[in-house]
Amino acid sequence: MLFVGMGLGPLRYLTKAAEEYLRSSEVVYVDTYTSKVERELMSYIREIVKGRLIAADRDLLENRMKEIVEEARVKNVCIAVPGDPFIATTHVALREEARKLKVGEEIVFGVSAYTSAISLSGLHVYKFGKSASIPLTDDINQVRQSYYTLLENQSRGLHTLFFLDTKDGGLRAGKALELLLKVENEEGRGVVRSGTLVIVVARIGYDDATITAGRLENLINHTLPPPPHMLIFPGELHFTEKEVIKFYALNADDVERHAPVNYIRDRVLKYVEKTRRVLQEVRGQDVGEEFCNYVEAYVDDSKNFLTSGDYVNSLLAIGYAEGLLDALRLLGVVRFEW
Repeated sequence: MLFVGMGLGPLRYLTKAAEEYLRSSEVVYVDTYTSKVERELMSYIREIVKGRLIAADRDLLENRMKEIVEEARVKNVCIAVPGDPFIATTHVALREEARKLKVGEEIVFGVSAYTSAISLSGLHVYKFGKSASIPLTDDINQVRQSYYTLLENQSRGLHTLFFLDTKDGGLRAGKALELLLKVENEEGRGVVRSGTLVIVVARIGYDDATITAGRLENLINHTLPPPPHMLIFPGELHFTEKEVIKFYALNADDVERHAPVNYIRDRVLKYVEKTRRVLQEVRGQDVGEEFCNYVEAYVDDSKNFLTSGDYVNSLLAIGYAEGLLDALRLLGVVRFEW
């Protein structure tokens, strides 16, 4: 079974290797589900494969993948994929099904919108966390998991890339930002706000491609070319990343003011500050200095772990400190309120 990446969309991104494999295949399934296939590209592929092309929708690629793999046991079958073959999990599942049935595989890699958007943004690739997709929907419950991906990445200081749905003309960046804001209004974690710095990538690989950075409130109604669109929420920025973003930002000051919310860090910091306050109250009561110093050591450890970004050990250390103070309170030795 052949997996062929067709590139970013325009015909010029179809490589010579990809075209050679397409021509030599007995059956060519073109994935029309995971991303939009440019009309010129589809027409060209139809011409070179001479009636051996099958437009593969979601039902065929996911629910009937076993049929495709069974066919690949007796024919030279090609799966033509927008971008790079295994960026989408649909194609990973198809490959695993082929491996189960002992069907061999060959791969022709293609230019991916994922890596291209990162390159265009100027952000450091190793600072990106988990990516996610935002569907074209009015049901914000379907967007909630994407919101939590952003929350997790921000808590680790990492950048987040969102793929926007390409069905029915494609999800526009402004609509996607509105959906995330609706989830924020329910969750209240503070990671998506009107002043949040966002990068919008539109039609990457096409002649009318654009990249724009700015405050969320200024990008919701910002004029953009039609989809496909992508969103990037920057995490902690290196000074070299800031300098690049300023070139395509609506306002360079927005980049300088960028301070992503770190929900986990801020929450642990509240525990540290609260425990230090209670410890000061306890010192004025009938408690030995050695015990207070012991608790204070845990508080200091927690603060040091927090500063270094080790949130797990920071939380554990402050948990020990709180536990010791609670034990004294339960024994009636001290009195305080958290």
